[in-house]
Amino acid sequence: MKFYHFDFLFDIFSTRYLCFRESMIKKKYIRLIFGLKLKQFRQEKNLLLSDLSQRSGLSISYLNEIETGKKYPKEDKIASLAEALGTSFDKLVSLKLVRNLAPIEELLESNILDQLPLDHYGININKLISLMSNSSMQLSALIATFIETAQSSELSQNIFSRNALRNFKEFNENYFDDIEAAAKEFRKKIKIKPVRRIKFQQLKSILEEEYNYEINESSLNEYAGLSELRAAVLNGKQNRLLLNANLSEAQKAFIAGKELAYNFLGIKDRSLIYPGIKLNTFDHLLNYFRVSYFSTALLINSDFLIQDLEKLFRLPAWDEDRLLTIISSFNSTTEMFFQRVANLAPKYFGLNRFFFFRLNHDMSTGTFSLSNELRLNTQRNFNELQPGEHYCRRWISFEILNRMTAVIKKNKNFNERIAGVLHSKFFGSGDEYLSISVAQRGTLFKNYLSSLTIGFQIDDTLLKKIKFLSDFKIQNKIVNDTCERCTITDCRERAAPPSYATKIEHERKLEEALSELKEKMTK
Repeated sequence: MKFYHFDFLFDIFSTRYLCFRESMIKKKYIRLIFGLKLKQFRQEKNLLLSDLSQRSGLSISYLNEIETGKKYPKEDKIASLAEALGTSFDKLVSLKLVRNLAPIEELLESNILDQLPLDHYGININKLISLMSNSSMQLSALIATFIETAQSSELSQNIFSRNALRNFKEFNENYFDDIEAAAKEFRKKIKIKPVRRIKFQQLKSILEEEYNYEINESSLNEYAGLSELRAAVLNGKQNRLLLNANLSEAQKAFIAGKELAYNFLGIKDRSLIYPGIKLNTFDHLLNYFRVSYFSTALLINSDFLIQDLEKLFRLPAWDEDRLLTIISSFNSTTEMFFQRVANLAPKYFGLNRFFFFRLNHDMSTGTFSLSNELRLNTQRNFNELQPGEHYCRRWISFEILNRMTAVIKKNKNFNERIAGVLHSKFFGSGDEYLSISVAQRGTLFKNYLSSLTIGFQIDDTLLKKIKFLSDFKIQNKIVNDTCERCTITDCRERAAPPSYATKIEHERKLEEALSELKEKMTK
């Protein structure tokens, strides 16, 4: 039986939320623009706030709150202000600013300010706008250029917010005591025993009994347009969690854990869709990260995992089967497991120099894409590479995806994990990493593969902690960031010519030639 009409779902997930959000943003920015207009007219008349106060009958403190965008006056007060300034009501309430303030108007009308988590860095938007309003024409031009650049780039697609979140995680070494403590407090309150596998059914019961959820595991799949969603939430007197029927046990448990986190942590500003497609602001991203962290900490008990990793690291030789057994011992996806390792490795093992990313592969198109990248105290930043560049095919991430693709061609029903390890040295910088990677097949889309990789930078701490690094069977390879930036001449895995590296070398030779010419002509 079909409970929900598609249009109703779409309305809930998108239209209403966006309209409400836009109206709130408009109200905030209308106050700011009105304040700028008032200040602009007052300064043109060479009036102090005290002068305008005497003319309009409004207090100085109230006028100051209006000019700083904190308050918007009622119609009778606007009329008094217009009369005191010798201008019309309509001109004063118009949202149009004079030419030198036009960049501010563009900035407020764009979505850029929503992408900048200014409040999290102690920057007051009202004060920032006030400073900009007093800036020179040169600074106004710079702001206009910034807006134009941002609107034509990926910054407008919340790249800035994602980078800010990644930096936030790095500053905290990817370990958050408050969320760890909250997960432990929740276990204690709900009386969840410290077991390796917390089942979805247990979390489902808690959502139903403690938080009045109705959980539906079939309706979402009745609409073709929603089949790619993992889950969705319908808010109301009783929250309805709609789960994709094709999710694995671990994926359902992870989503249930996130819903528990939203409720237990009291987080209201959130996306109602899984995966988080509409994470439009830094707050959305931060909250989504917090509930994901909580759910992972809930499902993968740190005490058990620390013991497992200690035993794995003490092995004299790399053991792929041991790693896959550890992953399978928890009710978690591979990505959840690697995320948990990335949480605990700095805190409990001193391994705080690593990169972590997910490499996706579509077997039907042969394409690869990188996502969910994190770096901690390393120079490797794969997200800074240009779109369209070909990532180095020597990475262990590619190797195990190719291995899995070959296995699936022989056995189309293959659905196991494959693991691999590589001692890699980056060409040019000489940075060395022990990279551990696990590949898996997609749950919802069988042509979709992914590999999760964590690369620990090899230093004295790692040499002491991970004994199997000395295993002679672990392959050593010279690697690079992308083919376009690489000048390794004997690379059989190359997927594209070294165009970027060639360009840089050409520019370097031109500079050398110009220097030589300058030297000869000045003798």
